Amino acid sequence: MRVLATIAGGALALALAGCGSPSSAPANQIEADPLSTENQIAGLAEGQRNGVFIRAIRDAGLDCQHVESSAPAGSHEGFPVWRATCEGGRSYTLVIGNAGTVQILDDAEARLVGNAAVPANAQE
Repeated sequence: MRVLATIAGGALALALAGCGSPSSAPANQIEADPLSTENQIAGLAEGQRNGVFIRAIRDAGLDCQHVESSAPAGSHEGFPVWRATCEGGRSYTLVIGNAGTVQILDDAEARLVGNAAVPANAQE
């Protein structure tokens, strides 16, 4: 089973660019500041943010037909964390990394504890 999927190469930055977010960076540069990416995500309307997240989830090969809601879920090792809930109730934790990368955890299979992803049924 897939517990953790990583989308690299600025996938989140590209998805954000597709939402019409203003950018002062030249088109051939990917934003490297995770706080800037976080600010872009937080500044999107929920429907646009859900569109960015569904693209990342699907690009990772995970099961989600429609993101119904998304909300900030704190931080992990200094990186912003978001929770996306899909149609049917399945949810994913998205850790926004450098250069628009995102690590995605299927909440049914794993959760973040301290500095690691552990099985969802593990005792703390």
